Amino acid sequence: MCFELARKWRNTCLENHRESCPRTINSILPTRVIDVGPVDGSCEPRLYIPKLEKGDWVALSHCWGRRPRFMTDSHNISDRKFMICFEDMPQTFQDAIIVTRKLGYRYLWIDSLCIVQDDHGDWIAESIRMGDYYRQAVLTISADSAPEDNVGFLHEDRVDYPSTVVKLTSNHEIGIRKRYPCADFWNRDTWVSKRAWTLQEFVLAPRSLHYTSEQIIWECQTRKYCESSDNSQGDTDAAQFQCMKRFFAKPKVGKELFPDLQQLFDPSYRWYSLVSDYFIRDLTFRKDILPAISGIAREIQRQTSQTYAAGIWLEGIEVGLLWQVDGAKKKSETYSGPSWSWISVETVPEVLGPENPLYRAIQFLEPEVKEHRARLISHDIILNDNDPFGSVSFGSLLLHGRCLLASQWKGRSPPHVSTYEELMTSHYFKEEIQKPESLDQLIYYFDLPEEDIMLEKSLTDMIIFQISSWKWPPSEHTLVVTLALLLLPVKEKPTGTYQRVGIAEVPNTDGLEREGWGAKDVCII
Repeated sequence: MCFELARKWRNTCLENHRESCPRTINSILPTRVIDVGPVDGSCEPRLYIPKLEKGDWVALSHCWGRRPRFMTDSHNISDRKFMICFEDMPQTFQDAIIVTRKLGYRYLWIDSLCIVQDDHGDWIAESIRMGDYYRQAVLTISADSAPEDNVGFLHEDRVDYPSTVVKLTSNHEIGIRKRYPCADFWNRDTWVSKRAWTLQEFVLAPRSLHYTSEQIIWECQTRKYCESSDNSQGDTDAAQFQCMKRFFAKPKVGKELFPDLQQLFDPSYRWYSLVSDYFIRDLTFRKDILPAISGIAREIQRQTSQTYAAGIWLEGIEVGLLWQVDGAKKKSETYSGPSWSWISVETVPEVLGPENPLYRAIQFLEPEVKEHRARLISHDIILNDNDPFGSVSFGSLLLHGRCLLASQWKGRSPPHVSTYEELMTSHYFKEEIQKPESLDQLIYYFDLPEEDIMLEKSLTDMIIFQISSWKWPPSEHTLVVTLALLLLPVKEKPTGTYQRVGIAEVPNTDGLEREGWGAKDVCII
């Protein structure tokens, strides 16, 4: 079970990573914690309610599963405070208690036991604090190999890789085996990294101890270690792009250590990179799409003081409004968010991924926006629970910028509709991207499938609203492309009210991005 190795990794981090891995000494304990009792298990665990006491605690990141769940509610909370029978707990909780005891800690925070699940007020209050519980925990245990709580992670048979014994001429023998994979904990590569709520539990935690199906892995905000190797993992420049939590709490340290990767550690860039991964994770209840990432949003705001609105940062609308799903949006009869935000979209994980991220512009284009083409005049957000990072029931943006009726585009080639079902078409060329028919071809990336938008009918009223222009540098002649929103008027609303139906790539060729365009205020809901 490698408890000695886990203690070694923990001690190394606490003693040597003080500049980059935050350690809050004697934090105030969460509202409720599990008192795991002494290491010998002579006392049963219990739900403990501290009175502003300070101390260390361990947090658990896990997959609940679909079976009947072991939770705290208003009916059993009194019994839980007296005792929680160890043998009655699901295996994952038992294993987490064993690890907590073996590492020398008394308190463990588990969301399903430490939040009163049938009390909406308590759920809202604790979901707001949840990010801090992981951020201030001395360690987070991640049950990556367990698809549900009844499975556990300590006693599961590991994936076995065959080995070969080679006999040397000196009569010595050496064993050779395939190297065990060291999970990245993104792009759904473990059970836990498939779940939406666990992204913030991983990123915010200064130190994570992962139990995968092959080995245990340590990842703090400075280093990553695997049981199968004594060497630190992911220390190269290239590896930083897959280290989602690296220097998250201390981006300045990352910029100093990797001066050529300044953008990577910028909080705003980090947010949209994380959202691309978050977007393809599983969420049981769509209403949780903002609460489940609210801890990361709070930390980004701490670092930047920017204004948050339904999943985007208003000081950076030139990036935040430019997500794309290429026709993969599912039609929904219920309101899930304003059309200008990615939270309004429900899709399937297989459609998007590292090669087809939600925020493609920040991956493929120059970090610096060449020109801001839209200006935010005002915004209006109606919150469901008075939490600025929580769920919303309405959102609008009033923008000023250049717009054009789509039917008035003057390019020689007809507009091309690019979808996830085919090779992506774009003016910013890469090997895996299809070139447009001509340099002046307009390219549409609709949110819904083309047949659901009724393209021919929509073109009559659809407008193209410019957001920002970007440089594409690898070619001999720098290419400039303007990215714009595709908007349809909302008929039952006042004139000038629109909903987003996609984005467009407008080539800056022959003055087509300027001629015929008029300045206009638009309200997008």
